[in-house]
Order: sequence, then structure tokens, then C-alpha cells
Amino acid sequence: MIPLPTAVLILMTALAAAQDPAAGKAPPSDPTKAIEPLGGTRYRLGLMEFDKASRIITLPATVNMTKGLLEYVLVHESGKVHESLFSTKVKPAEFNVALLLLNWKPSTTFFDYTEPERGGVPVPGATHLPSSHLTIHLRWKDPQGKEQTTRIEDWIHNLDKKAKIEAAPFIYTGSRIMPDGSFLATETGSLIALMVDPASVINNPREGNELDDIWIPDSQLPAKGTEVRIELRPVDAPEEAKSQEPKPSSPPRKPGKSSR
Repeated sequence: MIPLPTAVLILMTALAAAQDPAAGKAPPSDPTKAIEPLGGTRYRLGLMEFDKASRIITLPATVNMTKGLLEYVLVHESGKVHESLFSTKVKPAEFNVALLLLNWKPSTTFFDYTEPERGGVPVPGATHLPSSHLTIHLRWKDPQGKEQTTRIEDWIHNLDKKAKIEAAPFIYTGSRIMPDGSFLATETGSLIALMVDPASVINNPREGNELDDIWIPDSQLPAKGTEVRIELRPVDAPEEAKSQEPKPSSPPRKPGKSSR
């Protein structure tokens, strides 16, 4: 069995305890049993597969929106599907565990939590260690059955810039375990956010990420309902990660009316 980092064990044990009505009477089940070896360095956790050597995580999703304003790249099917490009059946807690297991580290600089009454406040121009960076890639089959691949940036536009969003890493922020032991992303279903969301496991560092009215799907997106495979990949070279660090943004435009 693959060795689990302490952070993973803490998260999985806390979640098992919070979801098990009898947890106060008996220890939760061994969380390592949820991980299935597939041979070599490959493993499965729930609906995801991952490779310990390459650190690539692959998960199934469905095209959820082809028109309208976006606030998310990916949500669980119980989340804000009316604002998300893709939806998935992958459990948020398992999604987070896979990232921790493959040595991604949640950014400690993306959100400011020093004023608890305000919650997590995004920090403009913050820099993040390469261990929190990842890139998002897609695989799907066209109507002729031929497999196609692309980066997520080819499927999302920024209305303010009148262009596709720039190719750059997304940032692993990890969501939060609440005082009652619940995992916040499980409550909200938020997995990959375009408009910053402290509940989301992964967030968007690009300029304008505080706005809810500038992100739209590309017109060449496959039809709604198309099955895709989402791949989360590490940024291989620290130099590349450094060169793509988000830069301090200009004074933010007045946000549009939020649909939250």
C-alpha cells in the first residue's frame, strides 16, 4: 500500500469520523483501504486514478455549460452547477486527498484569514510556492471518435481582455476543515474556482479573479453532456512556475452583481 503523508491521514480520519454516526463509540475505518493499487506507481481513489511517479491525477467530468457566465471550472454534481464549466461525481474530500498524497502543498498566501469575521480574503499580487502550482488539461473524443487534448485555457475567455485566459498555473488552496470536522468543499461542492472561493480546493490566481461577470466558455467547447477526462499535472520546472507567478493586479473593476 502506498504510504500516506500525515496530512492525508489527518484529513481522511477527520472526515470519516465526521461522517460516521458511531464515530464517538468506535474508531473510523482505516482510510488507507480506500486507495487501490493498479500496478507500478498507479493507484485509484474513488473515481480518480493517479500516478505517484508523474503526479498526474485523472478524473471523469461532464461538460456542464457551453454558454453564460462562469464562476467555476469544476464542481461536484451537488455544487453550483449553474455556474460551472464541468461537473463531476468525484467526492471533494477524495479530490483533496489525492492532491495531498502527491505532495501538493496548499498555498498559505492566497487567502488572508487574519480577520475571521471576513472569512478568507484573497490577497492581490500574492506569490505562491511551486508546490501549490498545477496545470489543467483535458481529454475527450470528438464526434468521429478521435481523442482530442487541450489545456483548460483554450476553453475559457476573459471578457475584459477579449481573449482566452492566459496559460498559467492554477493554485491549490485546499479548502478547509471546519471546527465540527466537516470539510468545507464537501458542503459546497467547489473544486476548481475561477472567481475566488475559500471553499474551493483549487483557485484561479489571474487578474480579475474577484469578479463574477468576466469568465465565459469558448464557442468551440464540445456539446453539453460530453464526457471529458480532466488531468491535473504538476508544473515540472520551478523556473516555469516562477515566471508565471501572478503579478500585482491593477485596481479592480467594480464587481458585477454576484449570483451567490
